[in-house]
Amino acid sequence: MAELSDIGASSGLPPPPPLAGVGVAAGLVAAIAGWFALAGSFLTEASLFGGLLMLWYWANFERLALPRLLPSIAGALVGIGLAWGMFYGLTQHGPLGLAVGLSLLIVAIYLDIVKLAPLFVNGATMLFSIVAAAPLVQLKIDWIELCLSTAGGGLFFGGLIALAKWLAVMKARPSADIGES
Repeated sequence: MAELSDIGASSGLPPPPPLAGVGVAAGLVAAIAGWFALAGSFLTEASLFGGLLMLWYWANFERLALPRLLPSIAGALVGIGLAWGMFYGLTQHGPLGLAVGLSLLIVAIYLDIVKLAPLFVNGATMLFSIVAAAPLVQLKIDWIELCLSTAGGGLFFGGLIALAKWLAVMKARPSADIGES
């Protein structure tokens, strides 16, 4: 049986020291503030959560692995599409339309289980289809903006992580003394 101290330790990495944790938290707050400032200038407040949810998924399940960013974004967009399909089907065609939307969701669940299309159907697909299918989200969201927020947020935070990794590599390289021969 797992101990309470084991919860959240699935990465196998030790937690950062307290001072480093403060630095990471401060960087995260700055990144989120930057996202709100940038995306908030052209997206409504209701849709900004898509970018934050993408960051949360990518950080927690994909461990900020840059090669996993595009599949995460693609999967999230498919998930939003599945939720929209159920909403559109129900509102435009009643129970039959909902049945078609649910059938597509069942196909996506199957594809995720057997891993036939992992670029487009993955954990992000399932997370975003659940969140976007919530009635309060469906009734208040602009679907195009949610897609823009999700993809844009993924690219924004991915760019910041790529920059941070590049800066860390540059800092770790021994600097060459210019005056020596």
